[in-house]
Amino acid sequence: LFTFRDYLLSGELFQHILDSLVRLSLGFAAGFGLGFPLGIAMGSNRIIARAFDPVINFFQAIPGLAWVPLAILWFGLGYKAVTFVIFTNVFFPVCFNTITGVRGIPQVLINSALTCGANYFQVVREILIFGALPSVVTGIRIGMGFGWRALVGGEMIAATSGLGFLIFDARQFLKTDVIIMGMATMGLMWLLMDRMILKPWEMRTIERWGMAR
Repeated sequence: LFTFRDYLLSGELFQHILDSLVRLSLGFAAGFGLGFPLGIAMGSNRIIARAFDPVINFFQAIPGLAWVPLAILWFGLGYKAVTFVIFTNVFFPVCFNTITGVRGIPQVLINSALTCGANYFQVVREILIFGALPSVVTGIRIGMGFGWRALVGGEMIAATSGLGFLIFDARQFLKTDVIIMGMATMGLMWLLMDRMILKPWEMRTIERWGMAR
């Protein structure tokens, strides 16, 4: 508690948290921004699915932290390297869960919309996106969890700030209290994100629309 108080009052802990959240936000935005539309396209178009499926499955088998050495070579130490590692951990859960959600939509709904004169983009906007939403939310939760773990691992190796760096730096100086403080802060931050962002978003979308309990 004394260690937490000292780091909090000095502002050092807040700066580490801020750096970690910025990296997580950038990595998640990139992973979701690419994984979601690609998942929609692969789930609704067999040609696109056949073209991308082998590539996606190949890279999906590579653990996220295995990208850290390559990320350091490409981007150096800092935001870009850690953000790239987070991106690789967020992209695949979002993409695969979106594909699953789209393919789980009854074909009769799509055929009905096409019969009524809807074009492809209207089908995507009105049926595929909303129909796949429960699976997409699951993908977001999984992706955020993987991204958070990748953030910590990436910061231990490829960053000079953040919660992961704080823990790794404390290990070198045998500061057990700082390590425990960092771990507790990680758990608390994830709990806050889940209760303040993910859960309210679920309640305002899929639970409100009766798509999940």
